[in-house]
Amino acid sequence: MHRNILVATTLLLAASQAGAQALEHTLVTGTYAPLAELTASVSVIEQTDIQKLNKRSIAEILQTIPGLLVERQGGPGGLTAVSIRGAESNFTLVLLDGVPVNDPTNTRGGGFDFANLNPSLVERIEVIRGSQSAIYGSDALAGVINILTRQPTAGHSADLGAELGEDGFENYTVGARGAGNSWDYSIGFASRDDGEPVPGSTRDSDNANLRLGWNPAPGHRLEFGYRYLDGQRSSYPEQSGGPEYAVSNALDSSEYRDQVFALAWKSQLNKAWQSSVTMDRFSHEDDYASPGISPYLEVPPNGADSDFQQDRLRWVNTLSVTNGIELNLGADYRDEEAESDGYLEYFGVLLPADFALQRNTAGLFANVTTPTNKIWLLQGTARYDDPDGYDAQTTVSLGARYRLSDTVSASANWGEAFKLPSFSALGNPLVGNPELRPETAANWDIGLAWSVNTELRMAATGFFNDFENLVDFDSETFRNVNRKNVKTSGVELEFGWQVKPQLRVRGQLTYTDIEVKGEDSILTGRPEWVASATANWQFSERWDTVLDYRYSGEQWSTSRYAGSEESRLLDAFHRLDWSLQWSVVPQWQLRLTVDNLLNEDYQNSIGFPAPGRSIRFGLYYGV
Repeated sequence: MHRNILVATTLLLAASQAGAQALEHTLVTGTYAPLAELTASVSVIEQTDIQKLNKRSIAEILQTIPGLLVERQGGPGGLTAVSIRGAESNFTLVLLDGVPVNDPTNTRGGGFDFANLNPSLVERIEVIRGSQSAIYGSDALAGVINILTRQPTAGHSADLGAELGEDGFENYTVGARGAGNSWDYSIGFASRDDGEPVPGSTRDSDNANLRLGWNPAPGHRLEFGYRYLDGQRSSYPEQSGGPEYAVSNALDSSEYRDQVFALAWKSQLNKAWQSSVTMDRFSHEDDYASPGISPYLEVPPNGADSDFQQDRLRWVNTLSVTNGIELNLGADYRDEEAESDGYLEYFGVLLPADFALQRNTAGLFANVTTPTNKIWLLQGTARYDDPDGYDAQTTVSLGARYRLSDTVSASANWGEAFKLPSFSALGNPLVGNPELRPETAANWDIGLAWSVNTELRMAATGFFNDFENLVDFDSETFRNVNRKNVKTSGVELEFGWQVKPQLRVRGQLTYTDIEVKGEDSILTGRPEWVASATANWQFSERWDTVLDYRYSGEQWSTSRYAGSEESRLLDAFHRLDWSLQWSVVPQWQLRLTVDNLLNEDYQNSIGFPAPGRSIRFGLYYGV
């Protein structure tokens, strides 16, 4: 089905208080709680850092955050998955300006492909680690990643940029932002061609974002926005052995379109009561074809023309009770529809793999935040979901932070979560199973944060996750089943150090241990050790440089290029990226970026080499 071009945007992030006071910009927990009032493990990357890092993709930026693992299939045309704390990538709820954008019709169980997002249109990235189903319901088993597009600014500004690189890379952007007495706007366009840095791996996409805001009266705000994405990609089939081992050079191909819409109204009804209503829609269309993997018995030629649409209505009330206690009460309703016209080809015979499914879920939730004598911060959330065709789900999360001294604080969090089976796992007529149960999780983490002084801060967090009823393919019954029980645990270490006014260094180290209970199996794409470090040096008023280092330990990968499944332990690798920015005059800036500076030879998937050293040069103008 073809749908009109829709939009992308946000929950309300700002509005006028009764009188002239502005509402505080808040994190995306769905409760409008400021960052300082969260006990959960949270990381935020601002637009300034996104610009200075100048990465090709959002996934490369996310690799600087503790607890996040990125699995990329070679070059830009391969799927790029991000997992949190060793969980499956589809256990991460991905939001774009507060709107869920996971697609449950894909074969990855709803996992999001981060290669589709253009960093030049992003203002801020927020990552919450740990179960968030008590706020959002289904999908947030391991955490939430919220990506905020460029925000309106005071006054009026405009910018444009062009960046060219080796292997055919091109990226063009243009945008404008501003505000009047009672209204504001932000608009942006981007067109990118990733070239072909790895044989057979290509991707190009066009993006458009629009945000409009209106303050009709003090304490009231209306926001509207849209996002449009149109793209296409090609790559060797997953697990085919890639350009190194694949028997055939035939490629996967995909043409896709995303459309997101949101309309939100927020009111400060009185000094103690803030209320908001949000309506949003996400739709995804994908026309996908794969040649399969020779000799085509286990992975025959296949394809699908899929359409997914999700409509959501959300009402949130924030009440300031007394003595700093804040209560959030909310309700939401979600309707999901999917249709897929697919096929498998065996010996020249096409077998249909069509399905069409629909479900809706109603939910209620409550959250309370209780500061106690500025030493304790306590939080509790409970949510009730009533999904079509399943038993009602109740999830709870609890958190606490205790200030041990002026410079040291400790935190602890515990939460429950669930995920409804994806439409693909339920509806595929060949391997689908309509009797699948929701996947569930329980997790906890304990953290310690130390601000040594105003220039140096450090943090350590230990975590544990217990995932049950994981959906898996059973080769004996040739259908999807609930089977696996996976436990993950580990430690996250991070630091930030302002060495001097012109030099800032930050880094992180994550250890993850994964255990598949009762089965002799491995999980791919998840190294035990990952680390990163970034140094930003502004060595003069007009010159700025960033050196970004990343280490990934050994990781398992599987392939079927030899006719049957093969598992292999891939080598650890080190990677160094470098960027340089020169503000020629206040309006003009030149950027030089070298990806994989040391030309490290490594793979994240068997037979799919990562791109080697590549140089990009950009010119940007802003007023």
